[in-house]
Amino acid sequence: MIVSQLTYPDGYQTEVMHVQAEQSIGKIFMFHGMLEHHERYIEFAQFMADNGYDVFVCDLRGAGTSAHDQQSYGHLAPGDGFQQLVEDARYLIDRYEDGRPTYVLGHSFGSLLARRLGQIMGHALAGLIVVAPPPHPGVAGEVGHRLIATVMKRKGATHQSRFFERLLFGRYNLKYLPARTDSDWLSSVPDEVDSYLADPNCGGLPSLGFLHEVTRASLDVTTAARIHEHPKSLSVLFVAGVDDPVTHDGEGLNGIIKKYRNADVELAVVTYDNARHEILREAHREQVWSDILTWMKQNRIH
Repeated sequence: MIVSQLTYPDGYQTEVMHVQAEQSIGKIFMFHGMLEHHERYIEFAQFMADNGYDVFVCDLRGAGTSAHDQQSYGHLAPGDGFQQLVEDARYLIDRYEDGRPTYVLGHSFGSLLARRLGQIMGHALAGLIVVAPPPHPGVAGEVGHRLIATVMKRKGATHQSRFFERLLFGRYNLKYLPARTDSDWLSSVPDEVDSYLADPNCGGLPSLGFLHEVTRASLDVTTAARIHEHPKSLSVLFVAGVDDPVTHDGEGLNGIIKKYRNADVELAVVTYDNARHEILREAHREQVWSDILTWMKQNRIH
């Protein structure tokens, strides 16, 4: 495993983890969820490397140790922050282009980034893996986005708001009340929840700018118009836990799948009972990893 510094064209620096396969048959670029970091994917990345895939995982802009060092943790620039993440991802993928099949995997917020990459550069990819995907947030999301924009004009983009954080994400833990922690919705494995809560590079209060870009991306990437930009030739695997509140316990996932099928996109769906949001770190994680690997091999471009 190699962890190196990557400097984007605008000067922002981040860390990139590269887990190398002995005899590589392809590459996977993984994009993590909101306010977490690359180290949480070491176990899964090593599994994929052991099965022939080089894996690259970077800390997204506003996340990880590098963001703390640059005083930007939990913040994205409003208006173009998500687009900057897209440009960062393309820069990373282009940097390691070598002709081998390239897969993109995104978890949660990272799945919005992965889906957008599928829409704009899908013809260059061998497959797209969408894990624990947020659906279109509907009217509530539109109202929340407008409220964030209004308050941001008065308080500034770097202002942190517990109110909006609770408004957008507070419902996730409701089905688990009485809960042991506020983050029980993440995993059915208590040790995994505790590990997340104890990690200084996980969680925290995001800025209004960050929340503005999260809601903006959720409203944009998930529309039928955007999904029709996805090449019909690019296969997609959707992976989710049945008890994941981010996918509305499967109802939101069904809505996403319907839009992709209406766009004639080839897709596969795998769901897991008794599994919550962080499906790659759930109790039966090895089964999830194996199912992803099987799908990738079935969709391998020779």
